[in-house]
Amino acid sequence: YRPKNFKELIGQDIMVETITNSIKLNKLPNAYLLTGIRGVGKTTTARLIAKALNCDKNFLKEENCECNHCEEIANSKHLDVLEMDAASKTGVDDVREIIDSSRYKPTIAKYKIYIIDECQMLSRSSWNALLKTLEEPPEQLKFIFCTTEPKKVPVTIISRCQRFDLHRIYTQTLFDHLKKITKLENGKISDEAIKLIAKAGEGSVRDSLSLLDRALISHHINQQEIDEKYVRTMLGIADRSK
Repeated sequence: YRPKNFKELIGQDIMVETITNSIKLNKLPNAYLLTGIRGVGKTTTARLIAKALNCDKNFLKEENCECNHCEEIANSKHLDVLEMDAASKTGVDDVREIIDSSRYKPTIAKYKIYIIDECQMLSRSSWNALLKTLEEPPEQLKFIFCTTEPKKVPVTIISRCQRFDLHRIYTQTLFDHLKKITKLENGKISDEAIKLIAKAGEGSVRDSLSLLDRALISHHINQQEIDEKYVRTMLGIADRSK
């Protein structure tokens, strides 16, 4: 249930508005820095930005664009949109590869985009190697950095990026989202139980979905409606009366 467009991205309205306006006006930063706790949509947003920049049609107006670029980005197969996990590639040699290949124009798309996940893991020498490229990159090159710990990213890098802080999702918004998914999954679970799961998710969509998944598995096995009592037992939360 990963969002396929900006309308499906829940709880980040101000950020979405700013990003879509900058794309409409063609005032694009050299690099984006997306920060926030786990499971609020950093990597999802990065992919949506990549789609919006490279879409053959009008991605911001299309409900579910199925052009070649959008399809390939969604399946992580696009030649010019490269996702790199900084947790496993922390060294300066990995960054040098990016810098060397960044000189070449995109193969098939309008922009060559590097999505660097968990970028706080990069070594200081890796960041220093990126500095100059970030400040004056080729016209067709964009960087999107995702991090849960922005304090570990050097200030010199942050000042060269347009920073967006993704907030925790409100419990009510999470509740509505989980209820919608429960209907799609044909699960039987009470509203009180969904509210508990939304609260336990602490503003993280991924955490909430993992908990909902655990509850729904029990429903499919026992064929009984999941109630608040069961979810309390599952989460190890004491009853309010106690």
